[in-house]
Amino acid sequence: MPLIQTMASSIVASRGWKRNVAAFVCGVLATLTLAPFFLFPLIIPAFTGLLLLLGGAPSHKRAFWDGWWWGWGFYITGLYWFCVALLTDPEKFAWLIPFALFGVTAVIAIYCGIACWITSRLRLAGLTRIFVFSVVWTCVEVARGHLFTGFPWNLAGYSFGFSDVTLQMAALIGAYGLTWFAVLLGGSFAALGQKRGAAFILIIWGLFAVGAGWGAWRLSEADKIPESERYVPGVMLRLVQANISQFHKWDPKLQMQGLQEFVRLTKSPGLEKVTHIIWPETAVPYTIKAGSPLLRMLGASIPEGKILITGALRDEGEGDRWRVWNSLMALNHDGSIVGVYDKTRLVPFGEFLPFRSLLPKSWLTPVGDTDFSRGAVPHTLEWPGLPPIYPLICYEAIFPELGIASGERPQLLLNVTNDAWFGTSTGPYQHFHMARMRAVEEGIPLVRVANTGISAVVDGFGRIISVLSLDKQGIIDVRLPKARQAYTTYNIFNNIFIQLLLFITVLLILRQQRALEN
Repeated sequence: MPLIQTMASSIVASRGWKRNVAAFVCGVLATLTLAPFFLFPLIIPAFTGLLLLLGGAPSHKRAFWDGWWWGWGFYITGLYWFCVALLTDPEKFAWLIPFALFGVTAVIAIYCGIACWITSRLRLAGLTRIFVFSVVWTCVEVARGHLFTGFPWNLAGYSFGFSDVTLQMAALIGAYGLTWFAVLLGGSFAALGQKRGAAFILIIWGLFAVGAGWGAWRLSEADKIPESERYVPGVMLRLVQANISQFHKWDPKLQMQGLQEFVRLTKSPGLEKVTHIIWPETAVPYTIKAGSPLLRMLGASIPEGKILITGALRDEGEGDRWRVWNSLMALNHDGSIVGVYDKTRLVPFGEFLPFRSLLPKSWLTPVGDTDFSRGAVPHTLEWPGLPPIYPLICYEAIFPELGIASGERPQLLLNVTNDAWFGTSTGPYQHFHMARMRAVEEGIPLVRVANTGISAVVDGFGRIISVLSLDKQGIIDVRLPKARQAYTTYNIFNNIFIQLLLFITVLLILRQQRALEN
């Protein structure tokens, strides 16, 4: 204990570059609590260290910079894979790497600085400051997930993915609620040496033990479901992961070769038992119009009576009226389109160019200087031979609020993606585990098909039924798990828990302000 207090005093007393380095390192430690590392105990030095710095900040401005340096360490190490995407066409985009690695992450780190600045401005003390900080941090993260199209990547709550047991808490409070809990758990040790500090730490970590115990009980109850009732009858899926590199995917000389690789894998032995074949996002590297000969070719690749679900670029119109969508299509054996979904949440700079009039025309999209069009509001789809589907194309799976209406609850979350942009970096692992939490939040199984991985089937409790790892080629033949019959607490109440926390925080602030006045 004396050693911890000595280290804490050293952090608080640090100044200048030493203080910046301390905050930066704490942010790096927070990255290691997420996929693929899941070193969960590091949330303690990550957030306790930041709270100690805030406690010793001589001004509100310094508090902002403590948070900013923390955020910069967190985002540089957590989002470095931005640079891998730029290397898919190095002659055109390699010069942007310093701006992506240092500039974009520096901008996103402002959110962390704002959370610390707000906490400092509130002039709170003791245990109240620790609790309020966790709520303020979460509210700022909610803002990050919504402002400027939203980017809720690497929320602290995803650190609970280190275990199926702890992941179950997402069914109660969702990713944002778990973010609050992770920050509170990590920051709780800043209470050491304070009045009732030890009791505070025991209570907070006691809640964690209760949550983990509930998660273990929930999984044990799920294990009691008979095998005959765990899967949707009459459905056998074939997930195809062709592992086509981004360098080859859009090369005109290799496009057809890549498509033929999907066809070859699709026709692997055992196809007669399969009812639905699923290919990843933009597996078809061409734009498709209704009635295109390419559709007939794709239909011919599957036997009669089976359905092919594939990502493709769908276009309409000509000239100035030409529009293109990043789509998910269901095709039958004669190439007829029996279902289609157009992506609604587009990736900034990847699928549309913000501030287009101020930036270069050519960018990273496969269709050059044309922005993708947005699809209609996501909704549950009825496709042949499958239970009701809620589609998620790539980036759409990172958003905690799926907006599923209670009257049209789907039985399957279908996520197709192309993470080849990010190679074998940590990005695809982070992406997969974020999508996995959607299954727990909603109590609905997730089928995920990725071009280069990670492809998997996850049940409504977040347990991985079958998986094909990153940078591997192959297929998965698997039955479709059934969705939970009951709605989850999060599905019913969504982020009301965060609103309740905010209400409690306001009461605590008012209480402490009145105490100071008296």
